[in-house]
Amino acid sequence: MSFWPLFPKSDYVKNLELHAHLNGSLSRSTLKALGCLDNTIGTYQTVETNLDDVFSLFQVAHKATRTIDNLLYATRKVIEEFADDNVIYLELRTTPRSEEGMSTEEYIETVVKAVRSVGSGKILVKLLLSLDRRRSMEKQEEVLDLIIGYKDKYPDLIKGVDLSGDPSKGAFFKQVFEKARKHGLYTAIHCAEVKNDEEVKDIIEFKPDRLGHGTFIHPQYGGSLNIWEVYKQKEIPVECCLTSNVICKTSKSYKQHHVQEWIKESLPFCLSTDDKGVFNTSLSKEFQVVQENFNLTQEELWKISKNSVEYSFASPEEKQFLIFELEQWRNKNIPNR
Repeated sequence: MSFWPLFPKSDYVKNLELHAHLNGSLSRSTLKALGCLDNTIGTYQTVETNLDDVFSLFQVAHKATRTIDNLLYATRKVIEEFADDNVIYLELRTTPRSEEGMSTEEYIETVVKAVRSVGSGKILVKLLLSLDRRRSMEKQEEVLDLIIGYKDKYPDLIKGVDLSGDPSKGAFFKQVFEKARKHGLYTAIHCAEVKNDEEVKDIIEFKPDRLGHGTFIHPQYGGSLNIWEVYKQKEIPVECCLTSNVICKTSKSYKQHHVQEWIKESLPFCLSTDDKGVFNTSLSKEFQVVQENFNLTQEELWKISKNSVEYSFASPEEKQFLIFELEQWRNKNIPNR
């Protein structure tokens, strides 16, 4: 029997979302409120695609958030929707960009304002600002310098830097992320979304704080034994996004998803949505998918959430609070474990 129907939605296991892109997380209702037509939304929300095409889908959200007012509204709605799904801690990532009438600095300030306006009573939010791997090293360094300045301005909110963008293009520049680390930024790097053994090995050996996806690492899923052995030495937490991988066809099915290797070998991982709007998912759905396909118990599902606290970029005090919240939920909902 599925874990989730045992509880009303308000009692779903409290969760932490560590891999969510702002513009990919806009829901159908949010896009409608921003003036998008139904046929446009239909091209944004998908049930089957591939990595070559999925990045074009984000243009719908990018167009909808070109103004400060729309960006402010969209960011608030994304946060509220995660909170409604019982997410108590959210790391929201976005790539700073400029638009006509909105500078890159205004983009960042608007996202910060949105986070502040939602408040911390129901959900704790942190920001990861992304570097686009399609940009040159010089351009990535330029954006990183901007991010470092905002990290110093909002140290309690801007916690890390991400490398994202089309994984078939661009490159990982180690020196850029060494600089980020030197300036106190956590690093979360998209890794092994496509097969690229040389880059994957370079990223794993750099040992970022977390890896995004990690699809082509294990030899049974398109990686290699050498890379898998290097990874097991490093034991970097992987942000697993099952629905995203299956819809993008980088994983053949839920039952054939690489997360099962992390489960079998007790390696660090968390469950994430990636782009809940584009892939029409939620974090509670991702937990349900894992429970149904890998037959995990209530206690095992709860431990995934608890372990995510350790992998998060929250402060020590915030981690203590999150553990308390999860323990309270466990005592109420899994009393006879």
